[in-house]
Amino acid sequence: MSSTDERRKGLRAALPAEFYFNVLSSEADFTRGQFSILRRLSTIDSVRVDAKTESQQLLSRIDQKLSLLIGLLAEKSSRKSYTNHGVVLDISEYGLAFGHAMEFPDGAVIEIGLQLPKTDNRLMDIAGRIVHVKNVPEPNAGLAYVYGVEFSDIQGQDQNDIVQWIFAHQREQIRRRRELSA
Repeated sequence: MSSTDERRKGLRAALPAEFYFNVLSSEADFTRGQFSILRRLSTIDSVRVDAKTESQQLLSRIDQKLSLLIGLLAEKSSRKSYTNHGVVLDISEYGLAFGHAMEFPDGAVIEIGLQLPKTDNRLMDIAGRIVHVKNVPEPNAGLAYVYGVEFSDIQGQDQNDIVQWIFAHQREQIRRRRELSA
């Protein structure tokens, strides 16, 4: 692949794994679970409370926030509901390539639920934009299109975990090659 064909930067590795995603109408529609909680908490602070003293206002806001937090903790599932399922072909800290049977437009915004193989059960919550689409000439396993996605909203810890996974994956490949050649 020539450097002009390469649209993503950085270290990358093949990642034959499944992931889940939703197509959004715009980047503004992406909310990370904890950010929506913080937004609701800040709304409580902005609402005028009818109380006589500052301490009564403070106690009223604390009561509202505790009710919200207790309600969130009581929820059985805090994960998003994803409507699409794809197959990651390769990944870097800046984006990924995935295969899918359905056609999505170039430039579409997606929210991604990604779990790296052989890691903890943490599901990364990432927003990205489809930057290129390629038809697969001979679709196999139901993959008719290959999409290149550039991450537009990713937490630093998730980006770091991806880089660490790539390094570990590459070390494992080197170790296997050495074992085969010995």
